Amino acid sequence: MSQAQQSDQQTSGRQVQAARPVYYGWVIVAVCFTVMTLISPMVGAFSIFYVAVLQDLNWSRGDTAIAMSLYLVVNGLTAPFAGGLIDRFGPRRVMPIGTLITAGALVWLSQITSLLQFYVAFGVIAAMGCAMLHIVTLTTVISHWFVRHRGTAIGIVAAGQGVGQVLMPLLQYLINQVGWRGAYLALAAVILIIPTTLILVFLRSRPEDRGLTIEDETGLKRRRRKVAVRGEEENQAREQETNSRHKREVVILDKRWAETEWTVSKAIRTFRFWALTLVMAMFAAGFLMISVQLVAYLREKGYSPVLAASVVGFQGFVNIIGRFMGGTLSDRIGREMTLTLSVTSFIICLVLLNVAGAFVNPVVIYTFALFYGIGSGMTLPALMAAAADLFQGKHFGSILGVITLGGFSGGALGAWLGGYFFDLTHAYVVNFLVAGAVMIVSASLIWKARPGHVRFVRIAQAH
Repeated sequence: MSQAQQSDQQTSGRQVQAARPVYYGWVIVAVCFTVMTLISPMVGAFSIFYVAVLQDLNWSRGDTAIAMSLYLVVNGLTAPFAGGLIDRFGPRRVMPIGTLITAGALVWLSQITSLLQFYVAFGVIAAMGCAMLHIVTLTTVISHWFVRHRGTAIGIVAAGQGVGQVLMPLLQYLINQVGWRGAYLALAAVILIIPTTLILVFLRSRPEDRGLTIEDETGLKRRRRKVAVRGEEENQAREQETNSRHKREVVILDKRWAETEWTVSKAIRTFRFWALTLVMAMFAAGFLMISVQLVAYLREKGYSPVLAASVVGFQGFVNIIGRFMGGTLSDRIGREMTLTLSVTSFIICLVLLNVAGAFVNPVVIYTFALFYGIGSGMTLPALMAAAADLFQGKHFGSILGVITLGGFSGGALGAWLGGYFFDLTHAYVVNFLVAGAVMIVSASLIWKARPGHVRFVRIAQAH
């Protein structure tokens, strides 16, 4: 082959490579990430609004915390229907309705004067709207676009919840300036405008809606198009080189399970379904027992309101890293090991939180926030990816919604128990002990579900 021919082929190769489009699934990830960021303050900022509402309306902690419990129950009950609607009608028809409902609930929250109004506006209406915008619907969409990088993609989207928590000091500042009622109105405007626009313009249900297939996620089609423009001899060499450079591949261990067309009725008759549901319920219960009371606990122990809010914000920032870590690690070391590491981090957090309560020390409390953010962040992408590994298919949204109902129910119980235990004992010892115990149980249950025994991602051997 002459030097001129080699030069022409190299130039052609560079042109084809330069023209290679970015897989549209990553645009879907970016949109879902933004939606998650903007909707997450509905739950993440509850502890900040919680203190402001208590001071203004003089309600008891236990009674006020019921609103969060109600929110989680209603959100969980709505999630299977939201997932089913996504399966049937797609995100562009379903999710904008969620933004409208959520924004309307926030406007009502800015006008409440009674506990009943708070329960209905936050615990029912906002919960229904957010169910159409949160992790079940977003995971359902992402799972249609990704297989090999599923954990990583879900981790990026889940990191939006951490980014939303970074905004907590801004919300605290807004509450200080315009009051909690004005802050709810501002949040309503943001949620109504930005997510709705992005969803309608960019979001698509499946790769086929963009003329793609799931194979485009792996890059195989693009590589084949690239080598097709070259000579036959170079084609073969490039094809061999492409095969040898595959870094990761999905391996099916349980072919019968993987090829089953899962429906809700089939899934609920399996042990894995209930084990995974209990994992979510236990982890959510332990997490909400601590997080709902966190700002109140810190302020009671002598930390300033701004410092307490900044701890929540820092924890949210670190949570972003935890979400990325959880998604990436779950693709590499498995969903089971990732969740176990998350629970270990949470136990360390409980120890640090006790130390921080014994004497005011910003270093200790920020160390707590570091472990808390990473540990809690790793959990969600690992659990969502585990559910997709077990029950992926055209009914996955409905199945995931039912599974997460367990998580929301556990979280609702944990949120109420946190306030109830404090009202009963006027201390946090019981909260810490019970939260730690249920977290350990959740870590043991993921090893019973064993999603890694159905399919996993491994490093491919060079050929």
